[in-house]
Amino acid sequence: MKILHCSDIHLGKKTFGTKEFSQKRYQDFFDVFDEMVNIAIEKEVDVFVVAGDLFDKKEITPDILNKSEEIFGKLKNKGISAIITEGNHDNISNDDEINSWQNYLEEKNYVNRGSYKIIDGNYEFKKIKIGDINFYGIGYPGFAIDNVLEELGNQLDEFEKNYIIVHTAVSGSDFLPGLVGGETLRNLRDKVIYIAGGHLHSHSVFPTKDPFFFVPGSLEYWDIKNDRTQRKGGIIFDTNTGELEFVEVSPRKRIIEDFQLNSLVEEEYLDEFEKFAKNLGLTGEELVLVNIIMEDNGYINTVSFEKILENNGALKAFINLKRKNSISGNTRDENTTYSIKEMEKNIIESWHSFRSSQRISDYLESYKNFQEEKDKKEDFIQLFDKMLEEELADEDK
Repeated sequence: MKILHCSDIHLGKKTFGTKEFSQKRYQDFFDVFDEMVNIAIEKEVDVFVVAGDLFDKKEITPDILNKSEEIFGKLKNKGISAIITEGNHDNISNDDEINSWQNYLEEKNYVNRGSYKIIDGNYEFKKIKIGDINFYGIGYPGFAIDNVLEELGNQLDEFEKNYIIVHTAVSGSDFLPGLVGGETLRNLRDKVIYIAGGHLHSHSVFPTKDPFFFVPGSLEYWDIKNDRTQRKGGIIFDTNTGELEFVEVSPRKRIIEDFQLNSLVEEEYLDEFEKFAKNLGLTGEELVLVNIIMEDNGYINTVSFEKILENNGALKAFINLKRKNSISGNTRDENTTYSIKEMEKNIIESWHSFRSSQRISDYLESYKNFQEEKDKKEDFIQLFDKMLEEELADEDK
């Protein structure tokens, strides 16, 4: 059996900007998902898996639903089974299946929806049997992720072929709710043939050698400035041979460039940047991210740089400031540059109030991301509580 696993589709994502930019980016997420489905058909896969965040929001418009049905209809017409489970973006409240659009798609026979329930303290996991494979979709358990996977592991028969679909990634340097611990995954190693993950938007595997847990990453750039990878796609797993193949889709082109600011005289540096922008040869369809490298002191208006890029053919421009020698007492090479996050870390370190300035800096970055997601108040509070618990635990040692 061949299974294609993708995640973090984010259909219906609305972006801020010009009308042209917003409309094109809205369509981009449908286009790459449609491309992923076409690849599944071309590769003759048997099962198509979405490991969470099919939709960008719980509430969707008729247009989002209509486009989604058309794409899933392609799989249905080819006899390819689709299994989906919820992520934190399309997560329903209090298991309210009646108002779940994923539940609607299941009732229309476009998909099978993986889920679980807790009844009188007992975990009941829905098993979707296709061929000789047992599929279990557990969605997004949030901070309960380790406990839920442990409960599922206790119910799995190690002599059967079990495939888990869960909206999580391995905890590490990423400070987000709902990340699973490596030890929890290791305890499942002998009971599964594959764990399909998601949540983070870059491709990763666990463990590095002989992996069994996979995160394909998002199909499109959900966070244009901070997405760490240019490769986008899904993973095909052949259960008969054990072979794995990462199949790429074509997200909107993102260009990342550096620009050295040699003068703080506005007329001079804007003139130089104009020449720089023209040399990029933009066509009006690219997302352009420019890292402007400058000395410690001085103020520049990043909006001016964005306008120059967009006037020279960028669909949308983004600017990152990186400063040289911005951290006092550093011993790095004089040409080393520092991001805003690194400078924040140095400031936090100077307070001498926390055990790990790096950890607090990572939390701060996550809080900024939550600020842009107005319906993520609960996750924000849970993450803040987690930070406090860790700091208090450190104090007790």
